[in-house]
Amino acid sequence: MKAITVIGPNHMEMLDIEKPVITEPDQVLVRIRAAGICGSDVHVAHGSNPYAVYPRVIGHEAAGEVEAAGTAVKDIKVGDGVVFEPITYCGKCYACRSGHHNVCRDLKVLGCIVDGTFREYAVVKRSQVYQYDKRKMSYVQAALCEPYTIGSQANWRGNVRPGDVVLVHGAGPIGLIVADVAKSRGAVVIVSEPNENRLAMAAGFGADHMVNPMKEDLDALIMEVTKGEGVNVVFEAAGIPALLEHAVKILSPAGRLVAMTFGQTPIAIDFKAVNAKELTILGTRHQMEKFPETLEQLPNRLDRVDRLITHVFPAEKYEEAFAVLADKGSGAGKVVLTFD
Repeated sequence: MKAITVIGPNHMEMLDIEKPVITEPDQVLVRIRAAGICGSDVHVAHGSNPYAVYPRVIGHEAAGEVEAAGTAVKDIKVGDGVVFEPITYCGKCYACRSGHHNVCRDLKVLGCIVDGTFREYAVVKRSQVYQYDKRKMSYVQAALCEPYTIGSQANWRGNVRPGDVVLVHGAGPIGLIVADVAKSRGAVVIVSEPNENRLAMAAGFGADHMVNPMKEDLDALIMEVTKGEGVNVVFEAAGIPALLEHAVKILSPAGRLVAMTFGQTPIAIDFKAVNAKELTILGTRHQMEKFPETLEQLPNRLDRVDRLITHVFPAEKYEEAFAVLADKGSGAGKVVLTFD
């Protein structure tokens, strides 16, 4: 079978490898049909993901159909549509006991620490797939379920409530999804993005105010919208560490900062402002039990899903797909690979 594999940093190939088989009673064999390219896949490919182990079949945003099931699997059948839960966890450490298995000390992540979904077939535990109705979504559409769980997790971490004013830095796929989920929770949404193509997409994802910070005064807009109080929640989804430093200045008292990026070096935060306003700084990683609610809601968001998916390539054209994603002038949103 075909498998897109990162041999080492900046060395990616499509290999012909052996089709996996079920070896445990609680496993399922899934024929993968569509898989989205995530920024983290790019980081693994370039060697900038600190958790990656090589060589590695990358990918974790995927949808497919069950081809076979182990003897202990009774609640799923051949032909069922499924999406992938990318993480496994120990269930015993403090994080798991506290309900935060997404930061388990022994976390295993598809496409990073273990082989992922950029391949024709995968064998995983039954607990790593969620069924969905194939009549309601195509495989390509369903592949966006996992990114939407990330947006739900970030909004849950930020405790976004009706009437909150939130700022989303970055209108890439994750930033747009965060904005969409925040709007669905009743927030007023500001999106800041210097790429005009991406910024133009934000209106369709719940943005009430859109600003290009290279041309407009973002701080002035925030103070105008919030009547001088500051935004209640900041999501840093642009991958620019300096924006985390800036966030404490524009947050309202009792505001929340959700840090969706990390830097290669420590980031300076003014804790005088943090304490004076009693701000909350929150990390967010993967997602925690967000698949059921996301699968329930996603069929009602297909207009946005379809706008977000700008390019679909057969898996054999993965090099072109990655090049389009890297080209800031391509207008790429979510790029999806198909395995037919």
